Amino acid sequence: MIAVPQAEGPVPAAVVLAVVVLALMAAVTVLAARARRPVLATGMTGDLALGSAVRDALPGLRAHRLAVALVEDGHVTFAGFGADERTVFEIGSVTKALTGLLLADAVDRGEVTLDDRLGEHLDLGGGAVAGVRLGDAAAHAGRLPRLPADPRLLLRGTRASLTGRNPYDGIDVPALLAAAARTPLATTPTPQYSNLGAALVGQALAARVGTTYAQLLADRVTGPLGMGATTTPAAARADDPMEPGTSRRGRPQEPWTMDGFAPAGGVRSTTADLAVLLAALLDGSAPGAWALDPRADLDATERVGLFWLTRSTDDGTTTWHNGMTGGFASFVGLDRAARRGVVVLSDVASSVDALGTRLLAPERV
Repeated sequence: MIAVPQAEGPVPAAVVLAVVVLALMAAVTVLAARARRPVLATGMTGDLALGSAVRDALPGLRAHRLAVALVEDGHVTFAGFGADERTVFEIGSVTKALTGLLLADAVDRGEVTLDDRLGEHLDLGGGAVAGVRLGDAAAHAGRLPRLPADPRLLLRGTRASLTGRNPYDGIDVPALLAAAARTPLATTPTPQYSNLGAALVGQALAARVGTTYAQLLADRVTGPLGMGATTTPAAARADDPMEPGTSRRGRPQEPWTMDGFAPAGGVRSTTADLAVLLAALLDGSAPGAWALDPRADLDATERVGLFWLTRSTDDGTTTWHNGMTGGFASFVGLDRAARRGVVVLSDVASSVDALGTRLLAPERV
């Protein structure tokens, strides 16, 4: 047990919080050491050649149930291990890519502009966050931190690491806005990846038309494209049919349902549905498809459109986004020039980016 140093007068709250966080982190380390490393499920489904390419790329990847989809010139091929194209996974921050499509579509409809301030559509009081432009937030250039400056969220995250619980449980839209209103902006203009920015952009779009983020996504993207298995649950359910995921070390994780933060990472989907999305993006029929077009530098190797990332190498240009929750990992990527796309979904919180990038390359098989 870590003792709090004795001092004259009350111990500052920040010191108490720091000690609690350190104690929880120590407990996380002990429990993680007891977990079992995930093992790839037996039983390959779908296309044999694609499944073999996946297996060849797996050494070093921590995976259990895994599903992939390859889109080429409108034709879709699926493969999986312990899963198939209908298996539902949490897609984490791939949700941000969907939020980018919603933003571009709202601009096309004349409902918002990229120069609109968040405070024009959300009640953010007089805080600095209210003055951030939608377009800047969508390019991670609004000087917004990754999460609100709220010690309770830090404590939630640490507790979730210890217990496998959902760190976003109970954070509804009013709670998000209240935390955001108290959050200062960074003092330097360097782009910073922000879950807070994505959450606020999505909630601003929903507020603009008087609906929820989940309903807006269903009405404007997933519904029109026929992505019927894609959902955005706002609260936990006792009868939730989705199988839980696991941490990188194999510890079971509670499903991550989100309300306030839903536009940043709350969507669940399947490889079948996301393959439909990629096919529509490749042929230009998806709502708000220009969200993929890069508008600004994110860092030395990446450019960013409306949440969508673009990386150029000698092998070509990849437009992509990844995601991770407590128990799941995801990757969607497109080579728009070659008209090729890839989806990788896993029920282990260990990056699948390398696998997705390899499958996207023409020499994958």
